[in-house]
Amino acid sequence: MDPKLAAQLAPYQPWLITAGVIVLFLLLRLTRKALRKRIDEFGYRLMRDKGLLIWFWMNSPGVMLHELSHAFVVLLFTPFHFRITSIALFRIKPVAQRGPNGRVMKSSGKQSLQLGEVQYVRPQGKFMSYVGDGMSAIAPLFGGIAMLAFLYWVATGYNLWDIHLQILRPGWPWWTLIFAPYLILTVTSELWPSSQDWRGARWFVIGLLIITTITLALLWYSGTLVFNNALLQAISSIATHIDYALLLLLALDLVFLLIAEALVRLVRR
Repeated sequence: MDPKLAAQLAPYQPWLITAGVIVLFLLLRLTRKALRKRIDEFGYRLMRDKGLLIWFWMNSPGVMLHELSHAFVVLLFTPFHFRITSIALFRIKPVAQRGPNGRVMKSSGKQSLQLGEVQYVRPQGKFMSYVGDGMSAIAPLFGGIAMLAFLYWVATGYNLWDIHLQILRPGWPWWTLIFAPYLILTVTSELWPSSQDWRGARWFVIGLLIITTITLALLWYSGTLVFNNALLQAISSIATHIDYALLLLLALDLVFLLIAEALVRLVRR
């Protein structure tokens, strides 16, 4: 890069790095949707409607981790009288669409599918019940991130938080790259909580956001928290590591996207 241009961009670099988290996340969502579209086309051309389920079967390990994350948090809340009644780790099941009156509606659009389910009971109306509901609902996000970090270490021998240019740590076995990238793909495809999960977590998330906002406001008002260049650099440092992880996932998506595109072109002939 031209030194003059670099000098001009330097004051804005922390902001650009932080904004890169949002940009890369959106790009990752686009590449993942494009990958699913090609997998669906490949499956449909091979097996018609049944082939549209290939994407879900391919992501079954991620679905299982998603449901186990829900179950793990419910078990943590056992002292507050939470109790699991049933677990389905992977089961492709149509979800009936219901209207405001509770009646089942027929839809000509895309059918909703339920891939797994954790059912549990807990006391009604208690504070810890809402906390447990919320934490269980968003648990797949943290379970998926933890598994991503573990699988990245399995694949490369490096910590995900470390930024490096080498693919493998010296002396690390290369055969881990045969299966780990696929598992990373399926885990990250299913780590985002579903719309039903977000509905279950809405009061917990809203309450957490309010508490966080009030805390930050009080810290700023008391002078404990100062929005200066040091804080901006700290945020930028965290964002740099998140950008690195998202770039790795984006690169992985592009590799699988090329493979899926080649398969689609093969079955189009």
